[in-house]
Amino acid sequence: MIDYSIYNDNIVSHIDKFLLNYKNIDNLDDVDHLYVVSEECVADDQGGLDATGEQRANNSNIVGISPYCTEGSYFETFVASILIARNIDQIKKLCNLFPEKTIYYTMGISTFPVNDMLVSYDDIVRRLSALDCKNLHICFVNGWDMYTDKYKGFDRLEKIKRCFKEWGYDKLKFLMANNSIVEEYKMALPDSDVQYFTIYPLRIYDSPGKKNFPKSICEKTKNKLRFKKLICLNNYDKRHRSEIVDTIKPYEREIYYSYRSKGIFLNKDPIKKFAGSKDSKFLRNQDSPPYRLVSTSYAWLATETLFHSKESPTTGGGPWGWGDDPDQQYEVTGFFTEKTFKAFYFELPIFLVGLRDSYRHLQNIGFETFPEMFDESFDLIDDERQRMRRIKASLVEFLETPLKEIDARFWMPIVQEKIKHNKDLITKMAWEDPFNIRAVKEKYGN
Repeated sequence: MIDYSIYNDNIVSHIDKFLLNYKNIDNLDDVDHLYVVSEECVADDQGGLDATGEQRANNSNIVGISPYCTEGSYFETFVASILIARNIDQIKKLCNLFPEKTIYYTMGISTFPVNDMLVSYDDIVRRLSALDCKNLHICFVNGWDMYTDKYKGFDRLEKIKRCFKEWGYDKLKFLMANNSIVEEYKMALPDSDVQYFTIYPLRIYDSPGKKNFPKSICEKTKNKLRFKKLICLNNYDKRHRSEIVDTIKPYEREIYYSYRSKGIFLNKDPIKKFAGSKDSKFLRNQDSPPYRLVSTSYAWLATETLFHSKESPTTGGGPWGWGDDPDQQYEVTGFFTEKTFKAFYFELPIFLVGLRDSYRHLQNIGFETFPEMFDESFDLIDDERQRMRRIKASLVEFLETPLKEIDARFWMPIVQEKIKHNKDLITKMAWEDPFNIRAVKEKYGN
């Protein structure tokens, strides 16, 4: 039996227990890299500024590296990609024992760059360099929320370039959930391994409620006229969501929509009560809308978390440089959540109400968009009021289209090819999640 524990919602194994059991792990030869999180590391929203703008005391708690944990019980097979080191000497022992494997010293990269402003990367580099392990690399991870990489006069990328120059950029890896930041790092650090990474494809793939879904929803429903023109699910109150809901409400007989914080629920909604983050049943099931909805709709209307690119993504602004002061604002682009990715898994063309340039960033990641279904020209408009007007006009144009005409567009070969491409890509992203690649294989088979 292999000993695992759950820490920060991750499947992990402690290095000392791993070193006692590794000879009994049959599939260890297939493992070419391991991520190590040190209890001595200080990073990922630790050592930065707190909500009052004061410096935090150093916090030696384990850093949160942000992966999603595949649900399940794993006993006989090694599935953990994350090992917890109680001290830095254990990392050296691991590197020396497996010289053919890449060992990543792993730490978070913060949602807000201010929280990395005071982290001593120089000290981390000094300590790791002293280990003298050629197969030891460094990995920064944030698969949840990344907005910008700058704060007032602070540029996190420039700090990383400066602090890790002697370490070697070719021994740095970045897994980050913002495509704009990924593009910037790829340009600045061409020798580093920089990848777009988000936890949502796997979380959607692995969420409850999917067991009875067919492998292909479109194949299952191809001979049936669908009932609704689109589906639009909303939870928390946002200004842009309210504008969109007001726009689609006159067409409520032809759509599925909800706005939970406003008391608007789906028919037969199993979770009527709205209680925010305390509504654990809702949070557990939010990636699994009923099959009867997704299989009878022609499009997915995603109202993303962020629309106003220079508006605070958190309430209150605070010391992070967000708010009304134009000198403290930084444009956010290239950020998506599950609200967008669910469209691809549920095989629906996406109409995205989000940050400027969102469609281009989706295409850059590899997804297809659907100008055959909607007018997407609003995506490049800088002025947000003008962009919202164009979004509403495009949305109304679609909703005014007769159902049979939408049906004909939906079943066009080019649209179906794009739908299949997106479904294949998001499934591939789920199966290749670097922190769950063995757990997914163990849970779902080959």
